[in-house]
Amino acid sequence: MTILQVLYALEIAKHGNVSKAAENLYVSQPALSLQVKRLEQELGCELFHREPQGVSLTAAGKAFCKDAEDVAAAWRKLQEGTKLLGSAVCREIRIGIGPRALASGIFESVAAFFDRHPETEVTYITDMGDYVVEALEEKRMELAIARLPPEGIGPKSDHITAFELLQERQCVLLPPHDPRAKLAEIAFADLNDSAIVSGPEGSLDDLIMKQACGKYGVRMSKVQRADNLEAVMALIRGGKGLALGPASFARRYHVAAVPMLPPTYVSLNLLCLKQNAQNPLIQQLKQCLSEKQI
Repeated sequence: MTILQVLYALEIAKHGNVSKAAENLYVSQPALSLQVKRLEQELGCELFHREPQGVSLTAAGKAFCKDAEDVAAAWRKLQEGTKLLGSAVCREIRIGIGPRALASGIFESVAAFFDRHPETEVTYITDMGDYVVEALEEKRMELAIARLPPEGIGPKSDHITAFELLQERQCVLLPPHDPRAKLAEIAFADLNDSAIVSGPEGSLDDLIMKQACGKYGVRMSKVQRADNLEAVMALIRGGKGLALGPASFARRYHVAAVPMLPPTYVSLNLLCLKQNAQNPLIQQLKQCLSEKQI
């Protein structure tokens, strides 16, 4: 259970409508529904009656929300009373590092930057989960270098600022011996009836692949799943299927990468809460990484 899930449930209860709650929270309706579903699964009970005209609290939902109001009030008090990064000197900082940051070489630039700032103790977090926005909002980290979820997938936030570090063209990742690996480009629609390798059901990678399949009317013949990138790439190398990703993944994990048609680009961003964006250390890091990419 996360504080964000608690706040989401309270917002739905307040409005009696998932769409209105999603609008007020600046998240997509599917993302909001997914988080509440996960909360209900963890609690082992339904919090809401789903009806055509909206939602209403179940008996369990009423009991939950009564206690959750106290939690929400305590959370607001903590946020107000805690000194935010602001312009303070960062003595400790937690940085989420996505797989694209590792594959592209940006991580090395980040590590080199903090070598020049020994006064700052850094913790690198590579297991951020799928939704980096939540991790930042819940203050499980101060910075992240990762991609944002595509439109329509995952929660959105107007509290996050994103500075683009680079763009990578999306590729179809294949085993090196696959005949299609020699193509200059490959249309996603031509992947019909292919086997794919993906993350766990409901993960960001899984949702992105499903979104692309739906968009281009592609049906996959088989899906194999793994819960970490190393295993996904090992399955691809072994000829178990294909996946989507940047050419930097191919170089790092020794698979083939064929640029996808129509061309699709994914941004790798430096992400933080807007309230922390003017912190001197963050500004210096942003400048350093910007110069590295020029």
